[in-house]
Amino acid sequence: MAGGNNRLPGKISAAYIAVGVALVTLMTLIGTSAFLRVVEIRVEGASTYSAREVTEASGVSKGDSLMRVSKQRVSGNILRALPFIKEAHISRKLPDILLIEVTESTAIASIYFAGDNLILDSAGRVLMRMDENPGDLIEIRGIEISDVREGEPPRVELGAETKLQYIQDILAAMEREEMEKDVSYLDVSNISNIHFGYLDRYRVILGGVRDLKHKLGRLPSDVVKIELRYPNTPGDINMTDPSGDVKFKPG
Repeated sequence: MAGGNNRLPGKISAAYIAVGVALVTLMTLIGTSAFLRVVEIRVEGASTYSAREVTEASGVSKGDSLMRVSKQRVSGNILRALPFIKEAHISRKLPDILLIEVTESTAIASIYFAGDNLILDSAGRVLMRMDENPGDLIEIRGIEISDVREGEPPRVELGAETKLQYIQDILAAMEREEMEKDVSYLDVSNISNIHFGYLDRYRVILGGVRDLKHKLGRLPSDVVKIELRYPNTPGDINMTDPSGDVKFKPG
């Protein structure tokens, strides 16, 4: 009886090993067989690009092994090839569908460079180049560009990396607050005195980017107070006071 009990754990271990080997073998066969092959590539969220353009950019073809598709590689392929796509989420829908869900970028700003206007999204990525100045976008001032590649932030002159980061931070914050249509320009010539045009009559002086979310979030209510006291009066809205007080200077 004792001898039989001693042999039991060994038999159980052998059984687990056998099951494990069988599962690995089964998954290998499934991955390399006609099963779980890509039959349909489904694209959702695209409007600037067609589903066909997104599919071609993905690098995936019908008949590829669904389980061997690298989500990271497919997403990277799409982002590199199609500048207006900001995010690409890849998932598998068994047994045979590859789902590509994309989020498109929105043009929010422009920078003049080498005779062209670079169109940027809120992440500061270059979406395209235009000959004419798009008047409905935020004009970026005070930064020197050295090179451009669509789908990436512009390359800037040595020492201007901080300016570029501030531009990205501010544009993203403006988009979150849904105020980009009310801003005419953003000037980062002096990173300690950043300012922008607002509602075609105010110059908003941010100073630096500290408490950026708070400053931009409260700006509309500050403007209401200013309007009550100085109706339709242009001037400077100074938000640099560490105490949080906002000062208005007509003129």
